[in-house]
Amino acid sequence: MKVNVDLSLLDVPGQLVGALEPISANDGNIIGVVHHHDVMTGGRIAVNVTFEVRTDRSLERILAIWKESDVVVAKMDAVYESFPIQYLLVGNIPSQEIESLTRGMEGIEGLASMDMRITGSLTSSSRAAMVVGRATKQESLETIERFFRNHAENGGYMLIRGLE
Repeated sequence: MKVNVDLSLLDVPGQLVGALEPISANDGNIIGVVHHHDVMTGGRIAVNVTFEVRTDRSLERILAIWKESDVVVAKMDAVYESFPIQYLLVGNIPSQEIESLTRGMEGIEGLASMDMRITGSLTSSSRAAMVVGRATKQESLETIERFFRNHAENGGYMLIRGLE
């Protein structure tokens, strides 16, 4: 799991190293550190750290050490990796198919976001639809691919994947 934290450290020598050591001591991997030495509040400086840990237990140990060491966690977020999704659908795509695609996408596990833009005439079902989004799980990409391929094959329209 990737974690991003905003820490508040006392402005004394050794505090930054002392805040980073528990991460590596608990099987963590530091990805980035931004030290805002010019931002001081109440004698403390702001530091942003992004790191990876393998288990929740490792993260709990790091947080406990920080609490004992007077390292204040001002904000903490998990950082989730996501994977881009991009499809272009072209052909005879009736309104009912657009509704079916929308309902079907809502039920796909690991689909974080989806945006569909449709162009075409209101009097004809000849349309183009651009679908872009992000998945939170790489395994979901295969499910999403099958979903769109099945709809395109059954609906008789063309599917173009990955325009980036």
